[in-house]
Amino acid sequence: MNDGDTLMLARPGQTLKDHLESVARMAKGFAAGFQAGDEAWWAGMLHDLGKCRREFQEYLLGRREGGPDTHHAPYGAALAFQRDWFAAAFAVAGHHAGLHDLHQLQAMVDDPGYRTKERLRALEPWFAEHFVSIPNRPLSPDFLGNDSLTLEYYTRMLFSCLVDADRLDAERQGIGQERNVQRLAGVIDLLIQRVIRERQGKSREGEVNALRHTVFDQCLAAAQWERGFFSLTVPTGGGKTLSSMAFALAHAKRHDLDRIIVVIPYLSIIEQNAAEYRRILDPENLGLVVEHHSSVAERVGNGGGGTGELSRAADNWDAPVIVTTSVQFVESLFAAAPGRCRKLHNIANSLVVFDEVQTLPAHLLNPLLNTLKELRRNYHTSFLFMTATQPAFKQSFSLSEGFKPGEVLEIIQDTAGLFAALQRVEYHPTEEMDWPALAVRLAACPQALCVVNIRRHAGELWEALRDAVPAEERDSVFHLSSSMCAAHRFTALGDSQNPQLGSIRHRLKNGLPCRLVATQVVEAGVDIDFPVAYRALGPLDAIAQAAGRCNREGRLRDTQGRPLRGRVHLFTPKNGGLPPGVYTTATGISAAMLGECLDSLGRMPEVFGSYFSQLYQMTATDYNRRGESSIQEDRNQFRYREVARKARVIADEGRPVVVPFGDCAACIQCIRDRKRPSGEPRFDRHDLRRLQRGMVNVRETDFNRLLHLGMITQLLPNLDVYVLNEGCYHEHLGLVLENRPTEDFIQ
Repeated sequence: MNDGDTLMLARPGQTLKDHLESVARMAKGFAAGFQAGDEAWWAGMLHDLGKCRREFQEYLLGRREGGPDTHHAPYGAALAFQRDWFAAAFAVAGHHAGLHDLHQLQAMVDDPGYRTKERLRALEPWFAEHFVSIPNRPLSPDFLGNDSLTLEYYTRMLFSCLVDADRLDAERQGIGQERNVQRLAGVIDLLIQRVIRERQGKSREGEVNALRHTVFDQCLAAAQWERGFFSLTVPTGGGKTLSSMAFALAHAKRHDLDRIIVVIPYLSIIEQNAAEYRRILDPENLGLVVEHHSSVAERVGNGGGGTGELSRAADNWDAPVIVTTSVQFVESLFAAAPGRCRKLHNIANSLVVFDEVQTLPAHLLNPLLNTLKELRRNYHTSFLFMTATQPAFKQSFSLSEGFKPGEVLEIIQDTAGLFAALQRVEYHPTEEMDWPALAVRLAACPQALCVVNIRRHAGELWEALRDAVPAEERDSVFHLSSSMCAAHRFTALGDSQNPQLGSIRHRLKNGLPCRLVATQVVEAGVDIDFPVAYRALGPLDAIAQAAGRCNREGRLRDTQGRPLRGRVHLFTPKNGGLPPGVYTTATGISAAMLGECLDSLGRMPEVFGSYFSQLYQMTATDYNRRGESSIQEDRNQFRYREVARKARVIADEGRPVVVPFGDCAACIQCIRDRKRPSGEPRFDRHDLRRLQRGMVNVRETDFNRLLHLGMITQLLPNLDVYVLNEGCYHEHLGLVLENRPTEDFIQ
């Protein structure tokens, strides 16, 4: 230790005193809203206590090698642990390495190599003399009580405050200025006006449009209710996106909320929805709407070097409106890594909108609902569950954390009447068909949609359909799946306002032939309208979502001008094939139910309550058979890393690969060719954002196969971003690893 504090450094160019006080001040501000300001302040003051040791200062100045003697986190963690500042101990110990399991934390503070008890006897009085005296009193808020799950989540939130404050202070040092953060309170009236103006600018003619205006008005009225849980149950095409944002903004104004977080189920549609929100809410691109979804940034790590406001706002969700995916949101709630947990404290005092809530992972519902209730109860957060197929989140034996009667308030006053009025399709019973037979059926329809369950089926049917249509109509056959990058899918679909010539939306709008074969990527949030739809037998909610792309606007008429319903045909592929796990289980339940509920599928939303209850029961039974502790049991035992390991929305999220499609090809070459001054990174987060729309996720096994075959290469040496070779990406199907079509690939 030094004789004074002026030479004590946190990092080159910043004194330790300045750093500790800055982090403590910010962490206290973040935590003040949930009564944790005191403990957050002390976590900030103690997190770098170990940097006061001579060994660390010598390491920082390059006078000794790194090693256990230069580790700094154990000392502040041990001191907090001694004082029973349980949450602060976890936060300090993990502010670089991530939250530990309880036994790992105990092992750290008791590690004889660190000699924490002995060294703290000297560190503590020195710290009191040169910095501040450390009290020996309780710091935790009163709401903790004796509930271990409440304490478990409070620890996460305190950890989030500390990590975000620590990183913000480091970023401020790097850019030499404070962040320019836009606050929702300062723009809330403007945003509400823009949403209302958008709805007023839409036609009221026709029953569908009139009902959309009714839904919007009811959402604005319900926004004045007290904070809590709300549901918006509206048929597909009923205007949920705009109406839910009206509710969110008005509710935020009523309760002085800090932000709105929109959680979208699929990566494939987030950019479309985020672009729509930006068009309406942030036409000047001031950073009022920020999208955050890619796990690639976490792979690239902190070496990226980007310091743009949008990038930093995405890192910690510090913007008025955040648009993210359910994978990012749910997995962040239970994460252990600092980068993922950093944003958690900004969920407090917010409104979270779950779009297509039925897609939330069934195997994670108990810990998820428990956490949402915790956020509602102690962190002043409201939640809106939005869908056409409202799941049964009711408390039951299989869903112990479900809601009790009256705990979730429905916004729509007459749900049954709304569904009856918006019934625009009729369902036809399931038939078994092979691809050639189905292709003939689709070719006979000038405009038709077919949704299948897996990507391989989409490729096979697309090729069969290309053979079945007249040669001059081959350009009318489209394919959409997650094998295509986002930019490719957007090009194929066309812009929703002014679709490009030859795109799907352009053909539909102008009455031209258009046949689309797709996977589930079109079943939520994709605004397309076909007169006929075919859907492979799958989960009941997926069938209803596919039907929402049929006669969506209610424009079908017979020769006398009378309204017609669209036709939705169900089929089972002759060669079978389903995604494994919950999807297969859900399809089995659907098959058993369809015989009785086919006629009521579009007009009786309560059908889905029975379906989801069965699904949750069967999912819980399957999970219990594994014989390992549940996530809730691990949370009770403060096993943070074990929880993070198990709380995965998708077992194999895959690896992102950049494909040479459209502008991405030029961007790849530009990054590889450019020269930057010494000390500046060759790749940063701005580059990552430009490449994001050109990425395709592949399974880990397929990634390794591509690597082995030399079909992917690193974008830059020592950078964990990989690029697909030219000639390996199909102009219609995207990245295809097997059963490649006979047509040529792009060169």
